[in-house]
Amino acid sequence: MSDLILYNANIITMDPAMPKAEMAAVKDGIIVEVSGNERIHFFSTDSTMLIDCKNRTVVPGFIDAHGHLAGYSESLVSINLSSYEHFKSISDIIKAINSASKDISPGNWIRGKFYNEFYLAEKRHPNRYDLDRASLLHPIKLTHRSSYASVLNSLALNLAGITAETGDPPDGIIDRDPETGEPTGILYGMGAYLAKKISVLENDELVRGAKLANEKLLSYGITTIQDASALNDNSRWDMFRTWKDEGIFKPALVMMYGINAFNGMKEKVYHPYGDSKALSLGGVKIVLNEITGSLSPSQEELKGMVLSIHAAGLQAIMHAVDETGVRAACEAVEYALKKQPRADHRHRIEHCSVCPPDTVKRIRALGITVVTQPSFVYYSGDRYLGTVPRNQLKYLYPTGTLMRNGIRIAGSSDFPIADPNPIMGIYAAVTRNTAGGRTVLAEERIEPAEALKMYTLNAAEAMFEEKGRGSITPGKAADFAILSDDPTKASADKIQSITVEMTIIAGEIVWKKEAI
Repeated sequence: MSDLILYNANIITMDPAMPKAEMAAVKDGIIVEVSGNERIHFFSTDSTMLIDCKNRTVVPGFIDAHGHLAGYSESLVSINLSSYEHFKSISDIIKAINSASKDISPGNWIRGKFYNEFYLAEKRHPNRYDLDRASLLHPIKLTHRSSYASVLNSLALNLAGITAETGDPPDGIIDRDPETGEPTGILYGMGAYLAKKISVLENDELVRGAKLANEKLLSYGITTIQDASALNDNSRWDMFRTWKDEGIFKPALVMMYGINAFNGMKEKVYHPYGDSKALSLGGVKIVLNEITGSLSPSQEELKGMVLSIHAAGLQAIMHAVDETGVRAACEAVEYALKKQPRADHRHRIEHCSVCPPDTVKRIRALGITVVTQPSFVYYSGDRYLGTVPRNQLKYLYPTGTLMRNGIRIAGSSDFPIADPNPIMGIYAAVTRNTAGGRTVLAEERIEPAEALKMYTLNAAEAMFEEKGRGSITPGKAADFAILSDDPTKASADKIQSITVEMTIIAGEIVWKKEAI
Protein backbone atom coordinates (compact mmCIF):
# COMPACT_ATOMS: atom_id res chain seq x y z
CA MET A 1 0.00 0.00 0.00
CA SER A 2 1.16 3.57 -0.63
CA ASP A 3 1.17 6.96 1.09
CA LEU A 4 0.68 9.04 -2.05
CA ILE A 5 -0.65 8.43 -5.55
CA LEU A 6 -0.54 10.78 -8.52
CA TYR A 7 -3.09 9.77 -11.16
CA ASN A 8 -4.78 11.07 -14.30
CA ALA A 9 -1.36 12.42 -15.13
CA ASN A 10 0.71 12.85 -18.26
CA ILE A 11 3.85 11.38 -16.67
CA ILE A 12 7.10 11.80 -18.61
CA THR A 13 9.20 9.26 -16.76
CA MET A 14 12.61 9.72 -18.46
CA ASP A 15 12.81 5.92 -18.10
CA PRO A 16 13.31 4.26 -21.52
CA ALA A 17 11.69 1.06 -20.21
CA MET A 18 8.40 2.96 -19.76
CA PRO A 19 8.56 6.47 -21.24
CA LYS A 20 4.97 7.45 -20.38
CA ALA A 21 2.53 6.61 -17.58
CA GLU A 22 -0.67 7.86 -15.95
CA MET A 23 -0.11 6.89 -12.31
CA ALA A 24 2.75 6.87 -9.80
CA ALA A 25 2.48 5.44 -6.30
CA VAL A 26 4.78 6.35 -3.42
CA LYS A 27 5.61 4.62 -0.13
CA ASP A 28 8.01 6.02 2.50
CA GLY A 29 9.39 8.57 0.04
CA ILE A 30 10.17 5.98 -2.66
CA ILE A 31 8.35 5.32 -5.92
CA VAL A 32 6.77 1.84 -5.76
CA GLU A 33 4.67 1.76 -8.94
CA VAL A 34 4.52 3.55 -12.29
CA SER A 35 1.70 2.42 -14.55
CA GLY A 36 -1.77 3.19 -15.91
CA ASN A 37 -4.71 4.47 -13.86
CA GLU A 38 -6.27 1.00 -13.80
CA ARG A 39 -3.79 -0.17 -11.14
CA ILE A 40 -4.63 2.50 -8.54
CA HIS A 41 -6.78 0.13 -6.46
CA PHE A 42 -3.79 -2.20 -5.92
CA PHE A 43 -1.87 0.54 -4.10
CA SER A 44 -4.43 2.76 -2.36
CA THR A 45 -6.13 2.60 1.04
CA ASP A 46 -8.37 4.99 2.94
CA SER A 47 -5.24 6.74 4.26
CA THR A 48 -3.55 7.20 0.86
CA MET A 49 -3.30 10.79 -0.37
CA LEU A 50 -4.69 10.89 -3.91
CA ILE A 51 -3.77 13.73 -6.24
CA ASP A 52 -5.84 14.00 -9.41
CA CYS A 53 -3.45 15.68 -11.83
CA LYS A 54 -6.25 16.32 -14.37
CA ASN A 55 -3.92 15.40 -17.23
CA ARG A 56 -1.22 17.86 -16.15
CA THR A 57 2.34 16.89 -16.98
CA VAL A 58 4.48 15.28 -14.27
CA VAL A 59 8.25 15.11 -14.71
CA PRO A 60 11.06 14.00 -12.39
CA GLY A 61 12.05 16.72 -9.95
CA PHE A 62 14.51 19.03 -11.68
CA ILE A 63 18.20 18.76 -10.77
CA ASP A 64 20.45 21.80 -11.12
CA ALA A 65 23.89 20.31 -11.70
CA HIS A 66 25.87 23.48 -10.90
CA GLY A 67 24.85 26.28 -8.55
CA HIS A 68 26.09 28.26 -5.57
CA LEU A 69 23.67 28.15 -2.66
CA ALA A 70 25.52 30.46 -0.26
CA GLY A 71 26.06 33.02 -3.01
CA TYR A 72 22.44 32.75 -4.11
CA SER A 73 21.22 33.20 -0.54
CA GLU A 74 23.40 36.28 -0.15
CA SER A 75 22.17 37.69 -3.46
CA LEU A 76 18.56 37.53 -2.31
CA VAL A 77 19.28 39.85 0.62
CA SER A 78 21.54 42.20 -1.39
CA ILE A 79 20.70 44.99 -3.83
CA ASN A 80 19.82 43.33 -7.12
CA LEU A 81 21.36 45.34 -9.96
CA SER A 82 20.50 42.90 -12.75
CA SER A 83 17.55 44.74 -14.30
CA TYR A 84 18.69 46.40 -17.52
CA GLU A 85 15.53 48.51 -17.48
CA HIS A 86 16.08 49.90 -13.98
CA PHE A 87 19.89 50.21 -14.06
CA LYS A 88 20.76 51.92 -17.31
CA SER A 89 23.65 53.95 -15.94
CA ILE A 90 26.11 54.15 -13.07
CA SER A 91 23.99 57.00 -11.68
CA ASP A 92 21.08 54.57 -11.33
CA ILE A 93 23.31 52.24 -9.32
CA ILE A 94 24.47 55.10 -7.09
CA LYS A 95 20.87 56.14 -6.41
CA ALA A 96 19.91 52.58 -5.40
CA ILE A 97 22.87 52.27 -3.02
CA ASN A 98 22.26 55.69 -1.53
CA SER A 99 18.60 54.83 -0.92
CA ALA A 100 19.54 51.55 0.76
CA SER A 101 22.13 53.29 2.95
CA LYS A 102 19.40 55.25 4.72
CA ASP A 103 18.16 52.03 6.36
CA ILE A 104 21.60 50.67 7.25
CA SER A 105 23.66 51.87 10.21
CA PRO A 106 26.98 53.57 9.33
CA GLY A 107 29.86 51.11 9.27
CA ASN A 108 27.72 48.20 8.08
CA TRP A 109 28.36 46.71 4.66
CA ILE A 110 26.19 47.39 1.63
CA ARG A 111 26.31 44.72 -1.06
CA GLY A 112 25.06 44.90 -4.63
CA LYS A 113 24.91 42.02 -7.10
CA PHE A 114 24.77 41.40 -10.85
CA TYR A 115 25.66 44.77 -12.37
CA ASN A 116 26.60 44.45 -16.05
CA GLU A 117 28.69 47.19 -17.63
CA PHE A 118 27.66 46.06 -21.12
CA TYR A 119 24.17 47.48 -20.53
CA LEU A 120 25.25 50.68 -18.73
CA ALA A 121 25.26 53.94 -20.66
CA GLU A 122 28.89 54.55 -19.70
CA LYS A 123 29.95 51.10 -21.02
CA ARG A 124 32.36 50.69 -18.12
CA HIS A 125 32.55 49.27 -14.62
CA PRO A 126 31.67 51.56 -11.70
CA ASN A 127 34.75 52.49 -9.64
CA ARG A 128 35.57 53.51 -6.06
CA TYR A 129 34.88 57.17 -6.75
CA ASP A 130 31.42 56.39 -8.13
CA LEU A 131 30.60 54.34 -5.04
CA ASP A 132 31.99 57.02 -2.74
CA ARG A 133 29.27 59.30 -4.11
CA ALA A 134 26.70 56.79 -2.85
CA SER A 135 28.10 56.66 0.70
CA LEU A 136 31.29 57.45 2.55
CA LEU A 137 29.95 56.00 5.80
CA HIS A 138 29.34 52.44 4.61
CA PRO A 139 31.78 49.96 3.07
CA ILE A 140 30.32 49.01 -0.31
CA LYS A 141 30.98 45.95 -2.45
CA LEU A 142 29.45 45.35 -5.86
CA THR A 143 29.76 42.04 -7.67
CA HIS A 144 29.63 41.73 -11.46
CA ARG A 145 27.03 39.41 -12.98
CA SER A 146 29.82 36.94 -13.82
CA SER A 147 31.17 37.05 -10.22
CA TYR A 148 34.71 37.53 -11.58
CA ALA A 149 34.86 41.26 -10.97
CA SER A 150 34.16 43.22 -7.79
CA VAL A 151 34.06 46.93 -7.06
CA LEU A 152 34.83 48.44 -3.63
CA ASN A 153 34.45 51.99 -2.44
CA SER A 154 37.29 53.72 -0.59
CA LEU A 155 36.16 52.63 2.87
CA ALA A 156 35.83 49.02 1.71
CA LEU A 157 39.29 49.09 0.11
CA ASN A 158 40.70 50.37 3.39
CA LEU A 159 39.00 47.61 5.39
CA ALA A 160 40.27 45.01 2.90
CA GLY A 161 43.81 46.40 3.25
CA ILE A 162 44.14 47.19 -0.46
CA THR A 163 46.40 50.19 -1.18
CA ALA A 164 48.77 51.35 -3.90
CA GLU A 165 51.45 49.18 -2.26
CA THR A 166 49.35 46.01 -2.31
CA GLY A 167 50.60 43.50 -4.88
CA ASP A 168 48.28 41.57 -7.18
CA PRO A 169 47.37 38.15 -5.77
CA PRO A 170 48.50 35.15 -7.90
CA ASP A 171 45.15 34.70 -9.66
CA GLY A 172 43.81 38.25 -9.63
CA ILE A 173 44.34 41.81 -10.78
CA ILE A 174 43.93 45.06 -8.87
CA ASP A 175 42.95 47.68 -11.42
CA ARG A 176 45.00 50.86 -10.91
CA ASP A 177 45.11 54.45 -12.04
CA PRO A 178 47.89 54.46 -14.72
CA GLU A 179 49.35 57.72 -13.41
CA THR A 180 49.16 57.36 -9.63
CA GLY A 181 49.07 53.58 -9.17
CA GLU A 182 46.12 53.98 -6.79
CA PRO A 183 43.53 51.16 -6.90
CA THR A 184 40.42 52.20 -8.82
CA GLY A 185 38.30 49.86 -6.70
CA ILE A 186 37.80 47.40 -9.56
CA LEU A 187 39.18 43.96 -8.74
CA TYR A 188 39.35 40.99 -11.11
CA GLY A 189 39.44 37.34 -10.03
CA MET A 190 39.76 38.24 -6.36
CA GLY A 191 36.66 36.60 -4.88
CA ALA A 192 38.64 34.16 -2.73
CA TYR A 193 41.00 36.95 -1.62
CA LEU A 194 38.10 39.18 -0.57
CA ALA A 195 36.34 36.33 1.21
CA LYS A 196 39.25 36.31 3.68
CA LYS A 197 39.25 40.09 4.12
CA ILE A 198 35.60 41.11 4.16
CA SER A 199 33.14 40.14 6.88
CA VAL A 200 30.43 37.73 5.80
CA LEU A 201 26.74 38.43 6.16
CA GLU A 202 25.39 38.14 9.68
CA ASN A 203 24.06 34.64 10.21
CA ASP A 204 20.43 35.73 10.56
CA GLU A 205 20.63 37.60 7.25
CA LEU A 206 22.19 34.63 5.47
CA VAL A 207 19.53 32.33 6.94
CA ARG A 208 16.87 34.75 5.68
CA GLY A 209 18.46 34.51 2.25
CA ALA A 210 18.55 30.70 2.47
CA LYS A 211 14.83 30.61 3.22
CA LEU A 212 14.16 32.81 0.21
CA ALA A 213 16.41 30.58 -1.93
CA ASN A 214 14.56 27.51 -0.72
CA GLU A 215 11.19 28.99 -1.69
CA LYS A 216 12.44 30.15 -5.09
CA LEU A 217 14.07 26.84 -6.04
CA LEU A 218 11.03 24.83 -4.94
CA SER A 219 8.76 27.10 -6.99
CA TYR A 220 10.84 26.09 -10.02
CA GLY A 221 10.38 22.38 -9.34
CA ILE A 222 14.03 21.93 -8.32
CA THR A 223 14.37 18.99 -5.93
CA THR A 224 18.17 18.52 -5.98
CA ILE A 225 21.07 20.93 -6.38
CA GLN A 226 24.79 20.37 -6.79
CA ASP A 227 26.72 23.14 -5.04
CA ALA A 228 29.87 23.92 -7.01
CA SER A 229 31.51 26.68 -4.99
CA ALA A 230 35.31 26.62 -5.03
CA LEU A 231 35.20 28.04 -1.47
CA ASN A 232 33.30 25.05 -0.06
CA ASP A 233 35.01 23.55 2.99
CA ASN A 234 34.20 21.94 6.35
CA SER A 235 32.60 25.11 7.74
CA ARG A 236 30.36 25.41 4.68
CA TRP A 237 29.40 21.74 5.11
CA ASP A 238 28.45 22.41 8.75
CA MET A 239 26.33 25.40 7.68
CA PHE A 240 24.49 23.37 5.06
CA ARG A 241 23.95 20.54 7.54
CA THR A 242 22.38 23.01 9.98
CA TRP A 243 20.10 24.33 7.23
CA LYS A 244 19.01 20.80 6.43
CA ASP A 245 18.55 19.75 10.07
CA GLU A 246 16.45 22.82 10.84
CA GLY A 247 14.31 22.46 7.71
CA ILE A 248 15.52 25.75 6.26
CA PHE A 249 16.46 24.19 2.93
CA LYS A 250 14.38 21.37 1.43
CA PRO A 251 16.00 20.26 -1.87
CA ALA A 252 18.59 17.48 -1.67
CA LEU A 253 22.04 19.05 -1.68
CA VAL A 254 25.27 17.61 -3.04
CA MET A 255 28.23 19.74 -1.96
CA MET A 256 31.52 19.73 -3.84
CA TYR A 257 34.69 20.56 -1.94
CA GLY A 258 37.04 23.27 -3.19
CA ILE A 259 40.51 22.05 -4.12
CA ASN A 260 42.10 23.87 -1.17
CA ALA A 261 39.75 22.22 1.31
CA PHE A 262 40.35 18.85 -0.37
CA ASN A 263 44.12 19.26 -0.06
CA GLY A 264 43.70 19.96 3.64
CA MET A 265 41.68 16.83 4.32
CA LYS A 266 43.22 14.20 2.04
CA GLU A 267 43.82 11.77 4.86
CA LYS A 268 40.14 11.88 5.85
CA VAL A 269 38.49 11.82 2.41
CA TYR A 270 35.71 9.28 2.08
CA HIS A 271 33.69 8.18 -0.90
CA PRO A 272 30.86 10.70 -1.17
CA TYR A 273 28.21 9.08 -3.27
CA GLY A 274 25.09 7.87 -1.51
CA ASP A 275 25.92 9.21 1.97
CA SER A 276 22.47 10.70 2.43
CA LYS A 277 19.44 11.45 0.30
CA ALA A 278 19.28 14.94 1.79
CA LEU A 279 22.93 16.03 2.05
CA SER A 280 26.03 14.42 0.59
CA LEU A 281 29.49 15.22 -0.66
CA GLY A 282 30.26 15.40 -4.36
CA GLY A 283 33.49 15.89 -6.29
CA VAL A 284 36.28 18.46 -5.96
CA LYS A 285 36.06 21.88 -7.67
CA ILE A 286 39.00 23.44 -9.52
CA VAL A 287 38.73 26.86 -11.17
CA LEU A 288 40.82 27.41 -14.31
CA ASN A 289 41.21 31.02 -15.41
CA GLU A 290 43.37 33.28 -17.53
CA ILE A 291 42.59 36.57 -15.80
CA THR A 292 46.29 37.40 -15.46
CA GLY A 293 47.07 36.39 -19.06
CA SER A 294 48.30 32.88 -18.33
CA LEU A 295 46.55 29.70 -17.25
CA SER A 296 46.05 29.39 -13.50
CA PRO A 297 46.68 26.83 -12.16
CA SER A 298 49.40 25.96 -14.65
CA GLN A 299 49.04 22.85 -16.79
CA GLU A 300 51.47 20.90 -14.60
CA GLU A 301 49.76 22.02 -11.40
CA LEU A 302 46.39 21.06 -12.86
CA LYS A 303 47.67 17.59 -13.78
CA GLY A 304 48.77 17.05 -10.20
CA MET A 305 45.45 18.25 -8.80
CA VAL A 306 43.35 16.06 -11.07
CA LEU A 307 45.54 13.01 -10.46
CA SER A 308 45.21 13.51 -6.70
CA ILE A 309 41.42 13.74 -6.95
CA HIS A 310 41.30 10.80 -9.35
CA ALA A 311 43.47 8.65 -7.07
CA ALA A 312 41.05 9.35 -4.20
CA GLY A 313 38.23 7.89 -6.28
CA LEU A 314 36.48 11.24 -6.67
CA GLN A 315 35.35 13.43 -9.55
CA ALA A 316 37.41 16.38 -10.71
CA ILE A 317 34.96 19.25 -11.29
CA MET A 318 36.83 21.69 -13.54
CA HIS A 319 35.57 25.20 -14.24
CA ALA A 320 36.82 25.81 -17.79
CA VAL A 321 35.28 28.51 -19.97
CA ASP A 322 37.43 29.24 -22.99
CA GLU A 323 39.21 27.00 -25.47
CA THR A 324 42.54 27.06 -23.62
CA GLY A 325 40.99 26.07 -20.31
CA VAL A 326 38.88 23.29 -21.82
CA ARG A 327 41.92 21.79 -23.55
CA ALA A 328 43.94 22.04 -20.34
CA ALA A 329 41.19 20.15 -18.50
CA CYS A 330 41.26 17.42 -21.14
CA GLU A 331 45.04 17.19 -20.86
CA ALA A 332 44.81 16.76 -17.08
CA VAL A 333 42.18 14.01 -17.29
CA GLU A 334 44.19 12.20 -19.95
CA TYR A 335 47.26 12.34 -17.69
CA ALA A 336 45.34 10.96 -14.70
CA LEU A 337 43.86 8.11 -16.74
CA LYS A 338 47.28 7.12 -18.06
CA LYS A 339 48.67 7.05 -14.54
CA GLN A 340 45.71 5.22 -13.03
CA PRO A 341 43.20 3.86 -15.56
CA ARG A 342 39.62 3.90 -14.28
CA ALA A 343 36.42 3.29 -16.18
CA ASP A 344 33.39 5.52 -15.66
CA HIS A 345 35.26 8.23 -13.77
CA ARG A 346 32.81 10.99 -14.84
CA HIS A 347 35.29 13.80 -14.37
CA ARG A 348 33.53 17.00 -15.38
CA ILE A 349 34.10 20.20 -17.31
CA GLU A 350 31.80 22.96 -16.07
CA HIS A 351 30.66 25.55 -18.66
CA CYS A 352 32.79 24.41 -21.63
CA SER A 353 31.75 27.66 -23.28
CA VAL A 354 34.05 27.64 -26.32
CA CYS A 355 34.56 24.13 -27.65
CA PRO A 356 35.75 23.52 -31.25
CA PRO A 357 35.20 20.15 -32.99
CA ASP A 358 38.61 18.66 -32.23
CA THR A 359 38.11 19.34 -28.50
CA VAL A 360 34.60 17.86 -28.65
CA LYS A 361 36.10 14.61 -29.98
CA ARG A 362 38.72 14.62 -27.25
CA ILE A 363 36.10 15.10 -24.54
CA ARG A 364 34.18 12.16 -25.97
CA ALA A 365 37.26 9.92 -26.13
CA LEU A 366 38.15 10.71 -22.52
CA GLY A 367 34.63 10.05 -21.19
CA ILE A 368 34.33 13.53 -19.68
CA THR A 369 30.91 14.83 -18.60
CA VAL A 370 30.03 18.40 -19.58
CA VAL A 371 27.84 20.53 -17.31
CA THR A 372 26.52 23.51 -19.21
CA GLN A 373 24.16 26.47 -18.71
CA PRO A 374 21.74 26.76 -21.64
CA SER A 375 19.97 29.80 -20.15
CA PHE A 376 23.18 31.83 -20.57
CA VAL A 377 22.29 31.97 -24.27
CA TYR A 378 18.99 33.62 -23.36
CA TYR A 379 20.17 35.98 -20.62
CA SER A 380 23.57 36.90 -22.09
CA GLY A 381 23.21 36.02 -25.76
CA ASP A 382 22.88 39.60 -26.99
CA ARG A 383 26.13 40.48 -25.21
CA TYR A 384 27.81 37.38 -26.69
CA LEU A 385 26.75 38.42 -30.19
CA GLY A 386 28.18 41.89 -29.58
CA THR A 387 31.46 41.01 -27.87
CA VAL A 388 32.62 37.44 -28.54
CA PRO A 389 35.14 37.23 -31.42
CA ARG A 390 33.70 35.47 -34.46
CA ASN A 391 36.31 32.69 -34.40
CA GLN A 392 35.04 31.78 -30.90
CA LEU A 393 31.37 32.60 -31.38
CA LYS A 394 30.92 29.78 -33.90
CA TYR A 395 31.83 27.26 -31.16
CA LEU A 396 29.89 28.91 -28.32
CA TYR A 397 27.99 26.53 -26.00
CA PRO A 398 27.74 23.82 -28.68
CA THR A 399 25.03 21.78 -26.93
CA GLY A 400 23.77 20.07 -30.07
CA THR A 401 27.27 19.13 -31.23
CA LEU A 402 28.16 17.70 -27.82
CA MET A 403 24.99 15.59 -27.77
CA ARG A 404 25.41 14.34 -31.34
CA ASN A 405 28.89 13.16 -30.38
CA GLY A 406 27.50 11.03 -27.56
CA ILE A 407 28.83 13.16 -24.70
CA ARG A 408 26.94 13.12 -21.42
CA ILE A 409 25.76 16.72 -20.93
CA ALA A 410 23.91 17.95 -17.86
CA GLY A 411 21.98 21.19 -17.42
CA SER A 412 22.41 23.86 -14.79
CA SER A 413 22.00 27.59 -14.21
CA ASP A 414 25.13 28.52 -12.23
CA PHE A 415 22.78 30.40 -9.90
CA PRO A 416 23.00 33.18 -8.83
CA ILE A 417 24.78 34.06 -12.12
CA ALA A 418 21.51 33.26 -13.93
CA ASP A 419 17.98 32.70 -12.68
CA PRO A 420 17.71 29.01 -11.73
CA ASN A 421 14.43 28.30 -13.56
CA PRO A 422 15.04 25.04 -15.51
CA ILE A 423 12.16 25.85 -17.85
CA MET A 424 14.15 28.81 -19.16
CA GLY A 425 17.15 26.51 -19.62
CA ILE A 426 15.01 24.08 -21.61
CA TYR A 427 13.56 26.93 -23.69
CA ALA A 428 17.02 28.31 -24.46
CA ALA A 429 18.41 24.88 -25.39
CA VAL A 430 15.50 24.26 -27.75
CA THR A 431 15.35 27.71 -29.40
CA ARG A 432 18.84 29.26 -28.85
CA ASN A 433 16.95 32.57 -28.62
CA THR A 434 18.26 35.57 -26.70
CA ALA A 435 16.24 37.90 -24.47
CA GLY A 436 16.42 40.41 -27.32
CA GLY A 437 14.85 37.98 -29.79
CA ARG A 438 18.01 37.11 -31.72
CA THR A 439 19.40 33.62 -32.27
CA VAL A 440 22.80 32.24 -31.28
CA LEU A 441 23.86 29.32 -33.51
CA ALA A 442 20.52 27.81 -34.53
CA GLU A 443 22.36 24.64 -35.58
CA GLU A 444 23.03 23.92 -31.89
CA ARG A 445 19.33 23.58 -31.05
CA ILE A 446 18.22 20.32 -29.45
CA GLU A 447 14.88 18.56 -29.08
CA PRO A 448 12.70 19.35 -26.02
CA ALA A 449 12.96 15.78 -24.70
CA GLU A 450 16.77 16.02 -24.85
CA ALA A 451 16.68 19.33 -23.01
CA LEU A 452 14.41 17.89 -20.31
CA LYS A 453 16.80 14.98 -19.88
CA MET A 454 19.65 17.42 -19.22
CA TYR A 455 17.86 18.65 -16.08
CA THR A 456 16.75 15.23 -14.87
CA LEU A 457 18.45 11.93 -15.70
CA ASN A 458 21.64 13.41 -17.16
CA ALA A 459 22.07 15.70 -14.16
CA ALA A 460 21.65 12.68 -11.86
CA GLU A 461 24.27 10.76 -13.84
CA ALA A 462 26.64 13.71 -13.56
CA MET A 463 26.79 13.06 -9.80
CA PHE A 464 26.55 9.21 -9.85
CA GLU A 465 22.94 9.38 -8.63
CA GLU A 466 21.07 7.79 -11.55
CA LYS A 467 20.12 4.78 -9.41
CA GLY A 468 18.42 7.03 -6.87
CA ARG A 469 16.86 9.90 -8.81
CA GLY A 470 16.52 11.51 -12.23
CA SER A 471 13.62 9.44 -13.56
CA ILE A 472 10.18 8.34 -12.38
CA THR A 473 11.07 4.71 -11.83
CA PRO A 474 10.16 2.26 -9.03
CA GLY A 475 12.87 2.26 -6.37
CA LYS A 476 13.91 5.87 -6.91
CA ALA A 477 13.23 8.92 -4.75
CA ALA A 478 9.69 10.23 -5.15
CA ASP A 479 10.73 13.64 -6.46
CA PHE A 480 8.26 15.21 -8.89
CA ALA A 481 7.45 18.52 -10.56
CA ILE A 482 3.89 18.98 -11.79
CA LEU A 483 3.82 21.37 -14.76
CA SER A 484 1.14 23.50 -16.40
CA ASP A 485 1.97 22.06 -19.83
CA ASP A 486 4.09 19.42 -21.55
CA PRO A 487 7.46 20.89 -22.60
CA THR A 488 7.96 18.07 -25.12
CA LYS A 489 4.68 18.87 -26.90
CA ALA A 490 4.30 22.64 -26.55
CA SER A 491 5.46 24.82 -29.42
CA ALA A 492 8.99 26.09 -28.88
CA ASP A 493 7.92 29.68 -28.26
CA LYS A 494 5.43 28.54 -25.59
CA ILE A 495 7.90 26.56 -23.49
CA GLN A 496 9.07 29.61 -21.55
CA SER A 497 5.48 30.19 -20.37
CA ILE A 498 5.24 26.80 -18.65
CA THR A 499 5.04 27.04 -14.87
CA VAL A 500 5.45 24.60 -11.99
CA GLU A 501 2.22 23.98 -10.09
CA MET A 502 3.47 21.57 -7.43
CA THR A 503 6.82 20.28 -6.20
CA ILE A 504 7.16 17.00 -4.30
CA ILE A 505 10.33 15.77 -2.57
CA ALA A 506 10.53 12.22 -1.21
CA GLY A 507 6.74 11.97 -1.38
CA GLU A 508 6.15 15.24 0.54
CA ILE A 509 4.42 18.22 -1.04
CA VAL A 510 6.93 21.00 -0.36
CA TRP A 511 5.51 23.72 -2.62
CA LYS A 512 2.33 24.30 -4.55
CA LYS A 513 0.95 27.11 -6.65
CA GLU A 514 -2.64 26.20 -6.04
CA ALA A 515 -4.78 23.19 -5.11
CA ILE A 516 -5.06 20.70 -7.95
